[in-house]
Amino acid sequence: MPKIKVIELLKSFSLEEMRQMDKFVKSPAFNRHEKVSLLFAYLRKQLQRGTKHISGEKIFKHLFPGEALKMQKVHHVSSYLLKVVEEFLAWKEWRGDEMGFHLSLLQSYRRLQQPTFFYRELGSTLKTHKKSILKNSKYYEQGYKMESLRFAQMRTDSKNKDFRLQELSGAQDTAFIIEKLKIACILLSNQAVTKKTYDMGMVPFVQQYVERSNLLDNPTLAIYYYASKALSNFTDDPSYQELKKLLLKYPQNFNINELYDIHIFAINYCIRKLNNGEQQFMREVFDIYKSGIETNIFLEKGMLAPRTYSNIVMAGLKLGEFAFIQSFIYDYKDKLPEKEREGFFNYNLARFYFEKNDYSRAMPLLLLMEYDDVLLTSQGKILLAQMYFEQKEMDALTSLLQSLSIYIKRKKMIGYHSISYLNFTNLLNKLIHIKNIKS
Repeated sequence: MPKIKVIELLKSFSLEEMRQMDKFVKSPAFNRHEKVSLLFAYLRKQLQRGTKHISGEKIFKHLFPGEALKMQKVHHVSSYLLKVVEEFLAWKEWRGDEMGFHLSLLQSYRRLQQPTFFYRELGSTLKTHKKSILKNSKYYEQGYKMESLRFAQMRTDSKNKDFRLQELSGAQDTAFIIEKLKIACILLSNQAVTKKTYDMGMVPFVQQYVERSNLLDNPTLAIYYYASKALSNFTDDPSYQELKKLLLKYPQNFNINELYDIHIFAINYCIRKLNNGEQQFMREVFDIYKSGIETNIFLEKGMLAPRTYSNIVMAGLKLGEFAFIQSFIYDYKDKLPEKEREGFFNYNLARFYFEKNDYSRAMPLLLLMEYDDVLLTSQGKILLAQMYFEQKEMDALTSLLQSLSIYIKRKKMIGYHSISYLNFTNLLNKLIHIKNIKS
């Protein structure tokens, strides 16, 4: 039987969203179908009970008691409910965007030809807008939309001669440039990781325009400008330093997702420098990660990505930040996704003890290590092999290298990592052979 799509969607709702949806579906302004209300109430009850499988047959009996089973009728009602749910989600997003609400209201006053209401609302909205702590790309987009609406109203108002055309043009330029540079940073950052080449289009011309204008007085624009310059030229340390300085000074201009992206732009620049042999940038990477951890920007719904967890540990250990890293490993263990928690915790704690030359604590954490994450398991076995080699446990090392080679060849999804891992096993086998000849 085909899945009832609306059930999967409702499973993602919070309790509060379910309460709001209940009011929404009962409102005749949004729903006039009794069966739709009945279906939502039934599904809500089943989901609250934790019912894993809600059968279509039971839904039919609840909606059409005493009738012969016709699943098409269930799908018909559920499709109506899906439309109501989608309308609720769109309404919730719109109503949650306070500035978007006021811009829609301004458009309505224009449509109704109510200039008095329009200018009163415009004045109030402009005051609210100026008080906003956020000064991100959306803020400047909203500023342009207000100027555009003001211009449209002034054109229909014969009493107004000053159409504020310069303000309209300037607001459009600022909004466009910020958004263009923001997208450029995303393209350049992804290009550095995936090795895919993107056509940057107008970006070089936009950068040149910024350079010969006075636009760098705008911190938001300047941050994306310097990030785009650094990411497009990995020898441009002055742009990176300006980016870092402005980011530390104006973090309040951005929401948490934007701050995450900007921190990643800076980290990607540093990683390219590290790959080029400029090891002093390890301190830069660590400081950026540490700043992000302190402000929680690397947490998504309270959880920390396992790779980010490992990257922070790696950077800290290379710098000898042992006290911080030991606390970090334990403090953020419970913020790792549950399925990956044990593996990444054990591996990173083992790395900590390895760097401290405390093999007696490191090795037990790795001996039974085989998790769903292929790269993590391979890295754990490599770390264990290094310790066997240091302790001259050649029999155990030989056995481990054989099993590691088999494991790597068997796991096709390991990709280009398999080359470096197999090179490691081959090199270590050669070293074992040399040691055996000498002994």
